[in-house]
Amino acid sequence: MPFRFFQRIRIAPGLRLNLSKGGFSLSAGPRGAQFTVGTSGTRATAGLPGTGLHYTVLNPHRKLNGDGGGGVSANGDSVPRPIKPVKLPKLGWLQRLTMSVDSKQFIEGWQAWGRGDIQAAIKHFREVSPSTPAGADAAWSAAILHTQREENEQAIGLLQRALKAPTALGQTFKQHEFTPRVQVPVTPEVVATMLPNAHSAYLLLAEVQQSVDDHAAALRTLSQVLPKKAGEQIDPVMLAAFGELALESESVDAMHRFNMLSAELGNDTPLHTVVMYYRAQALVEQGLHSSALAVLTPALRRKKNRNPSLLREIRFLRANVYEALGKKAQARKDRERIYAEDPSFEGIRQALGI
Repeated sequence: MPFRFFQRIRIAPGLRLNLSKGGFSLSAGPRGAQFTVGTSGTRATAGLPGTGLHYTVLNPHRKLNGDGGGGVSANGDSVPRPIKPVKLPKLGWLQRLTMSVDSKQFIEGWQAWGRGDIQAAIKHFREVSPSTPAGADAAWSAAILHTQREENEQAIGLLQRALKAPTALGQTFKQHEFTPRVQVPVTPEVVATMLPNAHSAYLLLAEVQQSVDDHAAALRTLSQVLPKKAGEQIDPVMLAAFGELALESESVDAMHRFNMLSAELGNDTPLHTVVMYYRAQALVEQGLHSSALAVLTPALRRKKNRNPSLLREIRFLRANVYEALGKKAQARKDRERIYAEDPSFEGIRQALGI
């Protein structure tokens, strides 16, 4: 079955960098998942506490009155709310005398980036020795710039270098009291906001590997941060990224592991609905239609703050599952409902015989 809803997009055009001094400030919500409604549309934010990774699921079909700083893109999609930037650290004459050469290169790289001189920024970051305390953060910073320029092989090498010293990631930023936040589209509906740490580096590395069609490497990368067994705490977007990769690579082993890890996940947020859709896709690919139906029906029960396009894709998949199980009346009912909501839905006229 073709993979329809979340088509792979190039990572670089959507990659954005914002700086803030204090890192994240999240409003109150359940540990690991929160949902907020803003003037630019509905947003579900989820993450694994302690990882520095948080994600926004945008619903472009629900725009509230006003803007309030969130913004809507030219095609009507909600866009992530911008983060107010702060000034980058400056080096005084005393600091230049006492600071190590590698720390100076690191700060000068960020100053060049702030001026818009990307080539100079990359040069400074690359001149930081990998074996020094600033080496991991410099490699992470240069990787972001190479990704932004679609120089993916260079980005992959730098992220792999940064992950050789995972505990050092973020330490040089803390030392100089500024925190970069990088926003990366994981799927067209899911935007990840990352801090410089090992968890974000693994996710970004997997996304870049996927963008160059190295699915096997991307699966190995995500496997290093996913739980070994079901029941352990899990980041739902890491899981969604893994599920998407498992389907694209058509790896039976990866789909089996994804099914195991997602089996106990509920439908608490729009992000969980995404994971359920991937899980149903994987079950269909494995020929387990009754199991897929047991996932698809609960996925359709919650409609509030869910993307209508995604719900129609879930309903279309359920119709196909009904048909595979010989339940033609139920399949017809689902397809007619899709046609009533969106007559231009791809493949619906053919499915209805119109």
